[in-house]
Amino acid sequence: MAKVRMIWVIGFVLLVALSSPAFSQEPIRIGINLPVTGPVAKFGVMDYNSIMMAFEDLGLKKMDGREIAFVVEDNRGDPPTAKSAEEKLISKDKVDLIIGGYTSAESIAMTGTAEDLGCPHIIVNGSADKITEKPNKWIFSGPRVPASHYGDTLWSLVDEVIKPKKVALYYENTDFGTSSAKALREGFQERGIKLVFDQPYESGAVTFKPMLSRVKREKPDMVMAVSYLTDAIMLAKQSAEIRLNVPIYMGYAAGYTMPEFADNAAKDVNYICTTTNWDPNSPWPGAKKYYQDYLKKYNVKADYHGAQGYAAMEVAIDALKRAKKPITRDSIREALTKTNLMTVMGKIEHKEWKDKLGHHYYNQGLPLTYVMQWQNKELKVVWPLEAKTGNLIFPAPPYEKR
Repeated sequence: MAKVRMIWVIGFVLLVALSSPAFSQEPIRIGINLPVTGPVAKFGVMDYNSIMMAFEDLGLKKMDGREIAFVVEDNRGDPPTAKSAEEKLISKDKVDLIIGGYTSAESIAMTGTAEDLGCPHIIVNGSADKITEKPNKWIFSGPRVPASHYGDTLWSLVDEVIKPKKVALYYENTDFGTSSAKALREGFQERGIKLVFDQPYESGAVTFKPMLSRVKREKPDMVMAVSYLTDAIMLAKQSAEIRLNVPIYMGYAAGYTMPEFADNAAKDVNYICTTTNWDPNSPWPGAKKYYQDYLKKYNVKADYHGAQGYAAMEVAIDALKRAKKPITRDSIREALTKTNLMTVMGKIEHKEWKDKLGHHYYNQGLPLTYVMQWQNKELKVVWPLEAKTGNLIFPAPPYEKR
């Protein structure tokens, strides 16, 4: 009897503690897991700045009587560090939700951990298809676009305007590079377009001239390149040095969209095209304002990576607003499954769907994509025509006449 009474007393004390003001005022914690130092810090910092800008713009500082607090972890773009940071955020910091992931490799590491430990995670940039091909319970695409779909708008441009017979495809040997190349390869082959060069390269190489010289000998009608920023810069400069003249040089988003690409490659960026997931002149609510505000605050032009960061916070706040009370990891997860929100990236839905390439996605949306071209070191939307801010210059003039 005494033992039963003791259990009842402990239960009553616990109930009182849980319902006390001190407990109810425990903050809602959002974890941020991004590379804010290291080799890809430019992207991670843009993501972080954009996430916090969205938080300030949305003006929601409390929910269900609880403050919203942030715990930030710097993963340096390193997958093992990203995994450890995710574990810390979930197990030690007791966050209710995590936003993060720039590279595909770090995103794979952190989302696997979030799924294992049971914490809702909204991806920011990481694009490898396999991240959302698993029927995960806790992982949500947010604004990210699967790598295989970065070029969705590209194909109508290929069919209607470029019409190449020979294409050279090179891509970095990473999760993002190989996943993107697979989709591109299938797209070209489906159209009967010959791939005269189809090879990965090691990111961070000292020189790409031997590879580019082999490409030049093949005389392709089109170059298709998948690269992060540092490699994109070097490839652009060295293509100019060896006079790799092609009617169109097309990047696959990533480094080819960054303002730093033009800053470092200078005049050699001109006429290079790129797919992209966003443009500040998009018709989406708040897109232009976000771009202008970011430029004013940081004196840097934001690209689609930053817009994805901003949209990720829009998705997070929307889920918090709709989550059943009391707000828990489970109630946030449940709200995220029903996301159907217009953001600076367009409409974001978390749903299950399949594509014709054989991918089966879960909790995955699909924002629109565009094709842009660097003209006088400024990016112009050239496709689709209804969204254009400039006319495509095609074929590009040879380097000798630029």
